[in-house]
Amino acid sequence: MANLTNRQRRLLQLANQLSQNLVDDSTDSSLNNNVSIDLPGIDLNAGLNVGFGSDGGTDTPTDPAPSTPTTMRDVLLDLQNEQVEVTTPFGPVTGTLISVQNDYVVLVEADGAQVLVPMEDIELVSEL
Repeated sequence: MANLTNRQRRLLQLANQLSQNLVDDSTDSSLNNNVSIDLPGIDLNAGLNVGFGSDGGTDTPTDPAPSTPTTMRDVLLDLQNEQVEVTTPFGPVTGTLISVQNDYVVLVEADGAQVLVPMEDIELVSEL
């Protein structure tokens, strides 16, 4: 998580504090909650497991299961810096996917030309 802005660092600190305040072990010694926090502008899937088992909270942490992309944007983010073919109503566009924004993607074609494709026009994306 390098290159975070001061604001993003502060938001993560607040999220961490929030997750620590969500569990009060005085009410239930076997409390085990999964915490998910969605902060606008920050892609964070920490897979936090804030648990207090009957042994006083010494449960062995486990790695979160890999997330399955659920939206076209998620799929495109997974394909960033890869060679792709994007199918649009106007025809296919092939190149290296260099940027995924909220409403468009940027591809660099073999001849070096940059192509902006609106997210709403993407019908299909394939890794080459």
